[in-house]
Parts: sequence; structure tokens; C-alpha cells
Amino acid sequence: MKLTEYALAGLPLPGIVIDAHGHFGNETPFPLYDAGVPGLLAGMDRIGVDLFCVSPFLVLAPGYARQANDQSLALLRKHPGRFYPYMIVDVAVQSGIVAEMERCLAGGLRAIKIHSYRSISYSHPNYELLYEFAGVHGLPVLAHAEDAEIVELTPMFDRFPATTFILAHAGCLKPEQYLRAAAGHENVFLETCVSQCTRGLIEYFVRHALGDKILWGSDCPLIQQDHQIGRVIFADIAEEDKIKILGANALRVFGLEDRGIGKIKG
Repeated sequence: MKLTEYALAGLPLPGIVIDAHGHFGNETPFPLYDAGVPGLLAGMDRIGVDLFCVSPFLVLAPGYARQANDQSLALLRKHPGRFYPYMIVDVAVQSGIVAEMERCLAGGLRAIKIHSYRSISYSHPNYELLYEFAGVHGLPVLAHAEDAEIVELTPMFDRFPATTFILAHAGCLKPEQYLRAAAGHENVFLETCVSQCTRGLIEYFVRHALGDKILWGSDCPLIQQDHQIGRVIFADIAEEDKIKILGANALRVFGLEDRGIGKIKG
């Protein structure tokens, strides 16, 4: 069966499916779908998502980074095969950046989420501490990135070639910016979640030879996984590219091939 047939029949998808971008917790003013862990797991099982890479909603309040990371560490301990939490840091406090990342790494967090809510440029020296640490320890960095933020990040791609950057919300604005970034740098990947976009956006990236550099993400529970995964399943691209985008690329980028993630599918 093709992936479209599974979807139209309401069946969980086969193979490895990894959602590279989402959130959990209750610390947000937005109306949400069920952001509780049981609700997230139920949705994942319904459509066949093996692993969900998440950060707490406190990522929007970096002054509470330690509390947010404590939530992520607790989630990882309780559901190690289903959730893959990102660590976050308060880049406004230089003295605490490396120490907090070391604490999170020791606890098992193996990726970093950055967000520009602190109004600190992604090219600020404090962020460079983060990029350096990420490169040394092999921690992918998921960056909330659009327009000016991509401009800030672009010099960092060359300055930190050992660091893997994942640009979130790829194509939400100026798709050609994301295309240039990923096509021009081996260490730059794209993540797909957008609330609205130009028709054929995923096809656009694949047509420009980025099938190996796209990771599916939903931003769930801000956006439902069902909606976002449909953009890939029903895209006018080869089945092979859909499989890469839905999970195979993330396995490689996050270094998960040998870690036995997710549930066992029949």
C-alpha cells in the first residue's frame, strides 16, 4: 500500500515516522488541542508517529529555561522511546549557558531548540557559545527561523560547520531563503511545519534536490499532526522522498539509527 492509501483508510502509517517539531505543557496563552502527554500520545498512535521531538511551551519564556529543561528531563525519563526533548537555554545570561547545556546533556537531552523571543540576534556572541557546544557534542539545533533570522544565522552556518542547523517553518516566508540556506550548506536542514503556505511548497524544495534535507514537523499541539502530515503524504513527490521526509532523514540528522526508537510496528 502507498502512504496515501493508509491515510485515506484511517490507518497508522508504516515505517519510521518522526515529528521533528512540537511542544508540550500548559504554559501558553494560545488555544490548543490536547497538550497533555496522554493526548499527544493518542494522536501519535492514531496516525503512526513513532517519535516526537518536543520542547516545553516555556521555550517562549527563556528566563525559565531551567524549569523547562526539568520538564523535558522528566518527560524523557517517563517516555524515553516516544519523546525526544530539546534543551533550551537563556542566552541573555552568558555565565549560565554552557553549565545548563552540560546539565541537560548529562540527563540525556541530545538536541537544542532556539527561539528569538529574547530579541537577541542569532549572531550574538552568546549564541556562538551554544553553537560551539552543539558542534562539539553532536547536538542538532532547531531554530525558529524566518526572514531576518535566516540572515542572522547564515554566517553561523560557515563559522560552525560541525553544527547541524534545522530551520523551522521552512517556506513560511520567502521560500527561496530556505532553499539557498539548505542547498548551499551541508550542515543546514529544513523542517516543514507552517500554518499556511504557498501550494506546492514541499514539491518546490524536493524539485530543487532537497529531498535528503527535509524533516517533517507539525508544531503540534499548536497545529494538528494530522493536518501537517497530510502535506507530505499527499504531496506530488516520489514515495521514496515521502519516506525520507517523514522519518529517514530525521533518523540520520538526530543520530538515531542505532538507538531503537519508537514502537514496534507490524
